[in-house]
Amino acid sequence: MSHLEINAELVGAQYDFYYDDTTRFLHLSGGYGAGKSTALVYKLLKLSMLNAPYDGGLVVPTFSDFKNDILPIIESILDDNGIDYTYHGTEHKFQFPWSKGYLRVFSADKQIRGPNLSYIGLNELCLIKLERYLEAIARVRIKGAPHPQIVSSSTPEGVGSPYYDKFVERPMKNSRILYMNTMENAHNLDANYIQSLRDTYPKQLIDAYLNGLWVSLSSNRFYYSYEPAKNDYEHIRNDDLEYHIGIDFNVSFMASTIWQDLGNKLVCVDEVVLKDGDGYKTENLITALRLRGYTPQNSICYPDPASRARSTRGDPDAETIKRAGYQVRMQNVAPRFRERQINVNNLFDKGLLEINHKTCPHLKKDLIAVESDPVTMEKNKKNMNLTHSSDSMDYLVSILRPFSPHKNSIDVRKVR
Repeated sequence: MSHLEINAELVGAQYDFYYDDTTRFLHLSGGYGAGKSTALVYKLLKLSMLNAPYDGGLVVPTFSDFKNDILPIIESILDDNGIDYTYHGTEHKFQFPWSKGYLRVFSADKQIRGPNLSYIGLNELCLIKLERYLEAIARVRIKGAPHPQIVSSSTPEGVGSPYYDKFVERPMKNSRILYMNTMENAHNLDANYIQSLRDTYPKQLIDAYLNGLWVSLSSNRFYYSYEPAKNDYEHIRNDDLEYHIGIDFNVSFMASTIWQDLGNKLVCVDEVVLKDGDGYKTENLITALRLRGYTPQNSICYPDPASRARSTRGDPDAETIKRAGYQVRMQNVAPRFRERQINVNNLFDKGLLEINHKTCPHLKKDLIAVESDPVTMEKNKKNMNLTHSSDSMDYLVSILRPFSPHKNSIDVRKVR
């Protein structure tokens, strides 16, 4: 074990995480690039030794995540330390020379079943359903196991997470949470990595994605960085500039927001919303846009990607817009809600998105009232009169100002 300890290159809270062998429920909360997964692997190897000859377990969000993230770390650590091992790919289990027991790998996308275990670890815990965590706990029940720990690591995802309740608000008996700052692991990262995090994420998420702290999205607002004092301006449309039209199609509420690109920022100058009766027809939206002066000659449309195949009535909506002469730009699939939330809030936070609150009342209402689910962080769609205008904004912004996530040019053996 001493050879592994020497080569672990532990930093910051990784030390306490690795050397705490008595806390029953031990969790490492860290930012991106803080080395959480690597610390978890070292911890599991240690627990495998301490609990020999009994089986242990590792829970991952999916086997794809395991193959891409954890397996390379395990293989690198064992190879670098000259340790022989066997990995049974079809049965997803490791065997090490110091124990007859296996380290068994479980995917959280299905119920956790199998043999009793002496310890278990969970990678990216906040991406794993609570019921899977409870199932994992239930597997650690071998009588006589000297160190029956349940250890986990993750980047936190909001105070509405059930794990905030488990480790912070109402901590479990004999539980402990450790916090790891990405900057403590800076020597293992690309020189520009930490700055890229600061540039990509709004201030509310820096504490989570850089410092590993739980964050509160005030009142669960989806657009929590939108501030009227900062982002509301009475921009007047400029007919000398091109118009960019985001469109969201629905059978009960058809919404479009009209934007102009000023180079350093996007500004919303108008909106067209159709409600009630025959107003749901895509042709009626086209007519309404033309009447407002937004024509194929001066406008580009950015519809919901689902409109490739979906229709409010008749042919697919995107095709109807194209036949009317408009240029259409759209992604193959809509960005995930979490990605859209981070991207747009980052732009609002930095003053790169502004709206005319007088000409865009539906969009303004969305920005104030649309809520996010406190656990999943996705948009709450229960109110049928909300989310449509902001969805039209999201589709457009994702193309004109695309999300630029952190580039993980990191040594997997040390960082993940």
